[in-house]
Amino acid sequence: MGLTGGGFIALLFLVVAVLFVFTVWWWPRGARSGPVTVAARIGLLVGTQAVTLLAVLVAVNAHFEFYSGWDDLFATNAAPARIKHVMAKAGGPVKQIDTATIKRIGTAAAKRDPAVSGATEEYRFQGQATGLSAETYVLLPPQYYQPAYARTRFPVVIVLTGYPGHPSALLHTMRFPDLVRQAERAGVPPAIYVLMRPTEAPPRDTECADVPGGPQVESFFATDVPLAMQAHYRVAVGRAGWGVMGDSTGGFCATKIAMKHPDRYSAAASLSGYFSTIQDLTTGKLFDGNKNLQNESNLLWREKHLPAPPISLLVASCRVGEKTYPENERFLAGIRPPMRADSLFLPSGGHNYRTFRRMVPATLRWFGVHLKAE
Repeated sequence: MGLTGGGFIALLFLVVAVLFVFTVWWWPRGARSGPVTVAARIGLLVGTQAVTLLAVLVAVNAHFEFYSGWDDLFATNAAPARIKHVMAKAGGPVKQIDTATIKRIGTAAAKRDPAVSGATEEYRFQGQATGLSAETYVLLPPQYYQPAYARTRFPVVIVLTGYPGHPSALLHTMRFPDLVRQAERAGVPPAIYVLMRPTEAPPRDTECADVPGGPQVESFFATDVPLAMQAHYRVAVGRAGWGVMGDSTGGFCATKIAMKHPDRYSAAASLSGYFSTIQDLTTGKLFDGNKNLQNESNLLWREKHLPAPPISLLVASCRVGEKTYPENERFLAGIRPPMRADSLFLPSGGHNYRTFRRMVPATLRWFGVHLKAE
């Protein structure tokens, strides 16, 4: 019986109902004094509350897909992910960023040799085009500090969390730096990873849109982020060296930004993302009733009605446990040249960082093939 199946949830609530009815029926009959009776009452109350809590948690999990099944809950579905090729059918001067601060972080950061272990820096800046401020974590490879690479520019991958998210979750929960260092030791070409969140006007979820009369988040990632990185780091100049990836809302944003701005990003990866803009209480009115703007942010509509951009995409999801899996398949079925796509589908997994972590190593290898610094 599946963890998220309706049958299992119904069974749990049936057990709750039975325990409740039994408690009401037995309580006056168990009114006798004595340690055995008291213990029985306590056990009945605790048991009923525990099963009720379990039923609620299972129902919440089924709705949000934190864990897709028993194998995901007990981490027995940790097989390595493999990428499947889907189809391959027929900058100017850099401005200086005024309000920026960079700080090396990490345990015993001052004692580490960055030429051996790389470095993580906290980078705060304000975008010139939009005025939005961002807190980022920049992962620099060991080669960045080695004399042989002193004049080398490195590919860049913008890494986005889901909503609401915070870049620190990529550090401490996803443990993204560890995955990057493992990939480097396995031969993935060195790159710079910029850990960010898509929510640059918190607490509002803008779905990375340029909101009429509101925050211009799409422009922030298309213009401000590249300018800020170019101002302070040796990063790739041309689009061939720039990629963007993310999980959940970050996956939607990554695909959207690359599709709408192929002049800046040549590759994108969506980890358990979706392809049509969500609008709810967290987003508010994103398009001010403008149907054209709404359509242009719907990636399923874009790939059907607009010319395909010359970018490469990696679409990752789970066949069991991920509600957006059918949408992922539908999007892949609509790929047209010159856009190219690969898929990374796990047999099962929940909408959580543990599943995302399983997708990251193959995703980093994929970027290693598709990004080239110019």
